[in-house]
Amino acid sequence: MKNNKHILVIDDDERLRELLTTFLMSEGYIVDSAEDTENAQSKINDIVYDLIILDVMMPKESGLSFAKKIRKFSSIPILMLSAMGALENRIAGFESGVDEYLPKPFDPRELLLRINAILKRISYNNVNSSNSVSFGSILYKTNSNIIRIKNKDIYLTKNETKILDQLIQSKGHSVTRELLASLLNVSPRTIDVNINRLRIKIEKKPSHPLYLLSVRGVGYKLEYDS
Repeated sequence: MKNNKHILVIDDDERLRELLTTFLMSEGYIVDSAEDTENAQSKINDIVYDLIILDVMMPKESGLSFAKKIRKFSSIPILMLSAMGALENRIAGFESGVDEYLPKPFDPRELLLRINAILKRISYNNVNSSNSVSFGSILYKTNSNIIRIKNKDIYLTKNETKILDQLIQSKGHSVTRELLASLLNVSPRTIDVNINRLRIKIEKKPSHPLYLLSVRGVGYKLEYDS
């Protein structure tokens, strides 16, 4: 039974990566894996995952350090795995920003229950909080990398989130391509590409947008209700 939730498993233990990937895929998840944080970062840059399963002890960079980096730009749920299950280790994990901490060895059934609990909890029940905006049937919680359209969650990339947040902060006023490009450290042409992708996600007719509008010779603006 496929549920379309996309999970990234990060662990330097090849055998465990393969076991987790096989098990989670058998439970209907879409699964990618990475043997270290460098490989994981390249995947995260290209794909918006629903959950990360992250080992603590890895070469080059620890899971704790990597979790802190992720929290600087994303609220994606993180389930941390570790052979160190002492209280101080669990506290360190939670202080790094992870959502769950599961000591090794673990029963796959417990892992599955924790994954389901995280996804249900993070199912963006906070999308209706005070720092959310609406445009049409769309709800968006700033900095959350997710928009909700008629109870369906649509995930944004890191750059799409930055663009949308900047447009919201400008409250319906035009934002130049150059400003958006400097914010993302990319070329103005790349901004146009990101805008087109955003329109596909939020507009009924991306070629005739109602919310994410072009301002000739300037850049873009977002028209929204509140």
